[in-house]
Amino acid sequence: MTLSLFSQRQLGKKEREAYNETDPARLSFRLTESCSTQTEKVKAIFFWITENIAYYRPVAPGWKLKNRVVFWEEEEREGKVLPSLTDRVATKVLKEKTAVCEGYARLFKSLCEHAGIRAELITGYARTDFNKAHANFRSNHTWNAVYIDSSWFLLDVTWASGYIAMPSGDFVKQYDSGYFLSSPAKFIQHHYPDDTRWTLLAEMPVPGEFLYMPFRQRSYSKYFIQSYLPSRGLIEAVTGDTIHIELQLDLAKRNMTVSPDSLSELLVQQAAPSFASVKPAAIKGDRVTYDFPVTNTGIQWLYVMYNEDVVLRYKLNIRKTKDGIAAN
Repeated sequence: MTLSLFSQRQLGKKEREAYNETDPARLSFRLTESCSTQTEKVKAIFFWITENIAYYRPVAPGWKLKNRVVFWEEEEREGKVLPSLTDRVATKVLKEKTAVCEGYARLFKSLCEHAGIRAELITGYARTDFNKAHANFRSNHTWNAVYIDSSWFLLDVTWASGYIAMPSGDFVKQYDSGYFLSSPAKFIQHHYPDDTRWTLLAEMPVPGEFLYMPFRQRSYSKYFIQSYLPSRGLIEAVTGDTIHIELQLDLAKRNMTVSPDSLSELLVQQAAPSFASVKPAAIKGDRVTYDFPVTNTGIQWLYVMYNEDVVLRYKLNIRKTKDGIAAN
C-alpha cells in the first residue's frame, strides 16, 4: 500500500468547521464522510487531531488525573448510563482541546471506531532524547495500532502533533509525518510496548536498556515497589540453576485486593515458548521473593507476577552448561 505524506497539508473548510464539535460520533462522521478508503479515513482523523489538540503540560500535583477515569466517578455514583471510557475521555479532550498521551490515543481510537475502523490502545516505553536508560525504562506512554485493509499499522498521534521545548516546557505544535503508519522496524527504535506482540515484528528486539534494569511494566507503580533484585535486566543462567528475584514493597500501602490489569492475563498466556512467568514463593514483611528453576535454553523472557499482575520483565540468556558446550 502506497501512502502519501501530508506534512504540509492545510485543513479544509469542513475540518475547520468541525473544530467546535464535542461529540466523537458526529466528529468522526464529519471528518470521514467524503473519504472513499480506510486509509483516507485514518489520515483525516489523525491529521485533524494533530492540528486541533494541544499537549497538556502538568502545572500542579494531580495533573495525571486529566482525561482519566476519575473524571467520571461522580456520574457513575449517580447511576447514570455512561458511554465507554474511551468515548468519555474523547469527549473531554474535544471540549478542552488539550490532552496527555492517553487522551490523544483514546480520541484517535474513538474516532476510528465510529468510522468503522478497528484501533487499539498500546501502552509501553517511549524513548526520548532526554531519557536516562538507568532511570526511565518503564511504561510511560500510550499510542495506537490501527487495522487497515487486513493489516495492523502503528502510529503515535501525540508525538506527531508537536514537541516539548526544553527547558521552558512549552508545547510547540509541529506536525511530524514520521509517526503516521510507521514501519515496525522504525517504530521499535523509540516505542517498546508492554505487550510485545504490538511490536508487529517476528523477532522481538532487546532494547539496550535491559543492560541497566528490567522493564517496569504498566502495573509496576500500582504496588509501591521500592526496589528489586537483580537490579540488571539481563540475567545469565545455566540449565539447572534457580533464578532468585526479590521485591521490596511499602508494606503499609500494599493491597492484594487490587484488581489486576486485563493485559496481564494476555501476557502470561502468550503462545511463544520463549516466555515464562513466575509468581511469589514467599511474602514476609515488606519482602516478596521468587524462585524460577531454569529447565531449558528456550526461555528468553521472564515475567515477574505480583497479585496476578505483571510488574517486571527480565531478559534471560540461558546456556546448557557453564562453558556453553552442550552435554552428551
